[in-house]
Amino acid sequence: MRKFAREWVKNYPSIARVYDAIAGPRRMGSEETVVNYVKAVRKFCKFLDVEDPEELLRKLKSGDVDAGKKVDAYIDYALTEEKFAHGHVRGLVFGIKKWFELNGVIVNWEQIELPTSTEIREEDRAPTKEELKRLLNHANRARDRAIIYCDTSSGLRIGTLLGLSVGDADFTYPDVARFTVERKRGRKFSTSRSGSQGRLFVSWITPEARISLQQYLKEREASGEKLTAESPLFTDAYYTGKFITVEDFERVWARLLRRAGLAQKSHKWFILHIHTLRKYFRSNCVGVEISYRERWMGHKGLYLDMSYFRADEQLHLNEYRKAMPHLTIYATSTDEKNLRKKMLIDFARMQGTSEDELKKLDEILAKARDVDEGIREFRRFKEDGEKEEKPQRKPKTAYRKTRTAYDGSGRYLVAHGEDEMIKKLHEGYRLAQSLNHDKYLLEIQ
Repeated sequence: MRKFAREWVKNYPSIARVYDAIAGPRRMGSEETVVNYVKAVRKFCKFLDVEDPEELLRKLKSGDVDAGKKVDAYIDYALTEEKFAHGHVRGLVFGIKKWFELNGVIVNWEQIELPTSTEIREEDRAPTKEELKRLLNHANRARDRAIIYCDTSSGLRIGTLLGLSVGDADFTYPDVARFTVERKRGRKFSTSRSGSQGRLFVSWITPEARISLQQYLKEREASGEKLTAESPLFTDAYYTGKFITVEDFERVWARLLRRAGLAQKSHKWFILHIHTLRKYFRSNCVGVEISYRERWMGHKGLYLDMSYFRADEQLHLNEYRKAMPHLTIYATSTDEKNLRKKMLIDFARMQGTSEDELKKLDEILAKARDVDEGIREFRRFKEDGEKEEKPQRKPKTAYRKTRTAYDGSGRYLVAHGEDEMIKKLHEGYRLAQSLNHDKYLLEIQ
């Protein structure tokens, strides 16, 4: 939390109430929200030429100062004199309103017309791959390059990304790495659900982002920093083991834009402000089911528990690998072809394709002009094989009695619904394949 906000929370009881209501021990709110609300109260006090918010509060509650009229006058002042954007002024009013409500100042808000939120004064857009290359070339620190790679390939909010710990990154995959974002104090979870449903979401980073991040972590270890699972994934420039704040990195980002010659502004913001890296991710998730993309970005009501994620993990990987060629910044056409080949072979293996068929698939892909042609050839090969050998029908009683199938050995079980699937995962089964109609094929380990 910013120094001025900490001092106001410490010195003024009415501001401390705002803190407790948003980020206190009973709440999960962000201290950044507290900072914004304290800013709003400070600006309101300055407008009324009062330094002490407690003094102003006494005047408002006694009626010496008409709270409603002063808020209405402040809105006009902020728009016309300060020339703040409509959305920014709305945010300031929300902060003042919260301060009023928690300290017994009554205002008829229906009589106060808030600024419309539809006016757009700032323009931004997702950076192109060429612009990202320029930024990466001008980034002197391994940390800054890793943040750019990780944010563009994961789609996480910059505050979420900078709040991750080393233990939140999983490098056990052959190509990508996984970020696990758990619900915790101050972390934004845009969800319509209530209670404890959905404690986490996951996102992924591309192979080039993974390499960049691992190089950065190795650089920190080489400098003498001892990394643990609780260590910040991204720290300050001096390897002191402290989390870098969004505000600190925004200053780094501004200097980087200037060095790269990309510091054009729309009004007050840079056109390529730091949050446009997230826009890059969203616009380059080509061919991915929308529900997966929204989960990876941490959007509303799509959070999981770890048991469910483990069952669904391969589906996440399959979807993410579709977007990898588009998200990757320095990809070549050869890289993309090899990536799609690997994705196809991994998917075929998950579907139970035999080793002989996998070898045949590899041969077909090697000869094909592109991966799409290879897919068509392999389908024809599979169809010809199925015509020659018709599968024997399994006795109906075997399935009805044991709910097992395929080899008659009892190794497989079909779970009906997510609850049964999660229960069986805890009993030692693993997910072999997702079936239609909310069914899951499980295999005993």
